[in-house]
Amino acid sequence: MSDLNEYKCPACGAPIRYDVTKESMSCRFCKNTFDMEYINSHIVIPIDEKLSDFDWVDRAKYVWEPYELDRLEEFHCPSCDGKIVTKAFYATAKCPFCKNYVIISSDLDGDIRPDKVISFKVPRELFWDKYKEYISGFKNIPEEFKSKDIRENIIGCYIPVWSYSCTYTPVSGKSLTVNEYPVLANDADIDGKSFYSLLPYDFNEADDFTESCLTGSLASRYIIGAENAIKSADLDICSLVKGSRFAVSDLLEEKEMDTSKKLDKLLSVRLDERITNRKLSYYLVPLWLLDINYKGEKFTYAMNGQTGKLHVDKVPNLKNYNPIFWLVFSIIHLILFLGALLFIRFSKTELEGSVKIIIFMFMWSMVNLSVVANNRINKKTKSKYYRSKFYKRQKIQSIKDYITWDKNGKQ
Repeated sequence: MSDLNEYKCPACGAPIRYDVTKESMSCRFCKNTFDMEYINSHIVIPIDEKLSDFDWVDRAKYVWEPYELDRLEEFHCPSCDGKIVTKAFYATAKCPFCKNYVIISSDLDGDIRPDKVISFKVPRELFWDKYKEYISGFKNIPEEFKSKDIRENIIGCYIPVWSYSCTYTPVSGKSLTVNEYPVLANDADIDGKSFYSLLPYDFNEADDFTESCLTGSLASRYIIGAENAIKSADLDICSLVKGSRFAVSDLLEEKEMDTSKKLDKLLSVRLDERITNRKLSYYLVPLWLLDINYKGEKFTYAMNGQTGKLHVDKVPNLKNYNPIFWLVFSIIHLILFLGALLFIRFSKTELEGSVKIIIFMFMWSMVNLSVVANNRINKKTKSKYYRSKFYKRQKIQSIKDYITWDKNGKQ
């Protein structure tokens, strides 16, 4: 079986893509559209299905899990035969020559095939409009944030997520149930803090996975596999209920940890015997993503592709001076300069002129010292970023938001 798959238009043979606004496959050449039922029934692409009784929890220790995060793969585009180079964990790739997206079937087959996929429900235009509305509230921001050209950098992404459910029954105290807690399975495209601020996703709207909806979008497969996803979620539960040294406030730091370091740490974690009824499902969920690089720093803006919920980042503030101070400074500077000229011009004796010049130089030094002091104060008190109320109020969900306590416990 070929490593790459590409969906062709039944009418003209050109590559077709999933159209978010029409929720169907669309050809940009002949303009025909085809609903997903037609595509799935008429375009048959061979796949290796999981067994009907496959269970991620039971098979967690035996399902392949990647550790080579930086390994590259090379393919040849089926449309133009151009060389495509991509990281090994991407399940789709874009040809740099003909700009068509291809699906890397080897990352979506057999035991590593996703169970469900949530297709895009909101279009790119909504993200762009909300982003512009947010940016318009700031003055003195870099051109990189307000240029119309950055619209072309918005990409649609399918992010791998584990949906985890379980029951925790302590020796004494309140038991609890975790309901479909999303565990981010690959943070290559979006970091944990940004992703968890886009939640929730409604898994009830997910469809059985098919590759066709991925066309035209970037998609990645999991890096954190089933076993480590279970360990990660169990660790979050124990941190919450036991009040251990892994405080709840530290969980985000755990998610922000470098992936390879996190995987190494999870190797030493043991499953808690008091956690039972574990259920695990593998989903691909949609989001719109815009990364802006400015002076070596990355700023991430994203939107939940199902609900339209927006995540914003801080915005650089180019206004780093006090205009009132500089106005007063300029006036004083002009007065002292004119005064020095008058002192020298109308001095009756050489000594008198020298004394006045010394006085002038002393006053000039005081002004310069005030400039230095002002700059130091500005550096300490003046933020180089705008932090809007929307940015500050973004809720970053954690496992607490997916817990139901028993009848005698908290709700």
